[in-house]
Amino acid sequence: MYEDITPESIKQDILSNMKIDVDKQREGSYTNELISPVATELWKFYTAFNALIPIAFVDETSGGYIDKRAAEVNIFRKAGTKAHAELTLTGEDRTVIPAGTVFLTPDGLEYETADKATILGGTATVTANAVEVGEAYNVAAGSITNQYNSMAGLSSVTNAKAAAGGTDPETDESLVNRYYAYIQKPSTSGNIHDYEKWALEVDGVGAVKVTPLQNGPGTVGILIAGPQRQPVGTDIVSACAAHIEEHRPIGATVTAASAKSLTISVSAAVTIDSSTTKETVQETLKTRIDEYLKDIAFENYTVLYNHVAYLLLGIDGVSDYMELKVNDGTSNITIAADEVPVLGTVEVT
Repeated sequence: MYEDITPESIKQDILSNMKIDVDKQREGSYTNELISPVATELWKFYTAFNALIPIAFVDETSGGYIDKRAAEVNIFRKAGTKAHAELTLTGEDRTVIPAGTVFLTPDGLEYETADKATILGGTATVTANAVEVGEAYNVAAGSITNQYNSMAGLSSVTNAKAAAGGTDPETDESLVNRYYAYIQKPSTSGNIHDYEKWALEVDGVGAVKVTPLQNGPGTVGILIAGPQRQPVGTDIVSACAAHIEEHRPIGATVTAASAKSLTISVSAAVTIDSSTTKETVQETLKTRIDEYLKDIAFENYTVLYNHVAYLLLGIDGVSDYMELKVNDGTSNITIAADEVPVLGTVEVT
């Protein structure tokens, strides 16, 4: 904003405004030497002013000032949640596994048992919680197989079902969006914006659709999705419903549910030049379609075939395609009112 202001330009402005007839323009003159350090110090102030812009007008680049500005209106960054899994332990009968015992995946993700477990009949089951928050801890079934410290009498551990419930801390972009939604979408007396705000305050909720009068007078439907616009687990739905229950107007009956997933898979046969490879095109197309699907979740209810073609032809090195199919067809895909589109497979030949 102040890039045109330099120490030299400040010095010239000062010298131009001096009315006394002295030797001032010559470099090395007494007056010029006095003014130069003053101009440099003033220039430092102008350069510092640029840093005030993202403080006064926060965006996703404002860092810690996002939290400070949001806190002024009682909006706080969501800390994220820990994943949980049910572990199956095998070993010698009457072996006791204390609460707080740590098991982990081969790549080092740690899970801590919530309760004491005793092996009877060769097995025991126990709930374990991730040591840290994050979606990375939502590992697939059969992933938690290692012991942090070997225990006598314990032969093996595994998780028969995938771990679930882990969410990442809220991103700067998401927090800024909630802050500006508070300012730009005034809420009052339980209107739609109120319900949107309450739902988005819950860890694990990244998008919400509010349906007034969903089941008749006095009812409100809340449909939620995660930060990546994917369906969420029952624990997040329950937390969202409970949080809204604390704030809703008296007399409103609120129903919260997770959006269902509509899998979108794409296959294409393309012509490429020597500047790229099939693998690069495939990964780029996968990324672009994933971003497109996230953008239209709860906003548009049609996956446009021609837009997918546009994304494909916009990839560097792709000159043409001979065949493009979206969910094995060549037409638009309709998204139901309670669905969000989720990327399936992307195959390029």
